[in-house]
Amino acid sequence: MKKIAITLTAISSFWLASCGGNQDAQNHDDHATQSQEQAGSMVADDKPVTGIDLAAGDDMRFSQKDFTVPVGQQITLTLKHTGQSDKNIMGHNVVILKPGSSTSDFGNAAVNAKAEDYVPKELADKVIAHTQLIGGGEQTEIKFTITEPGDYPFLCSFPGHFGMMKGTITAK
Repeated sequence: MKKIAITLTAISSFWLASCGGNQDAQNHDDHATQSQEQAGSMVADDKPVTGIDLAAGDDMRFSQKDFTVPVGQQITLTLKHTGQSDKNIMGHNVVILKPGSSTSDFGNAAVNAKAEDYVPKELADKVIAHTQLIGGGEQTEIKFTITEPGDYPFLCSFPGHFGMMKGTITAK
């Protein structure tokens, strides 16, 4: 009887571990895939990158918020909208501002710039670069060079998004 109980316990433990193990393996695989997708934009020990990969979905969040880039080198920023909503409902872009610029001020002014895809022309002197406004399943890319060291704020300027969708590009 004792051997049967031990055997059943071992089988149950193995079964539970294998079920949970598959989920853990799936989570690990998902994390590994996510890590591979973001490898071009990871900032390990503030090591500068020349490629920034950002994802944003219907949850109004950028996949990353901080990057370090080298001064004077061309940077490629790719934005992928992982959601399903149309750009008129849940559009995303990336607007990179000059150091000292306020994401709140820019975002509040952008509300009235629908015809300009929420990048107001009257604030062009504050903008280093910006992507197109995209909707679910779309992707866009820009290339730019930062010529001076500093902290460059970035945001999504679609109305109401800048409160959650912002970050900093540090140029060294």
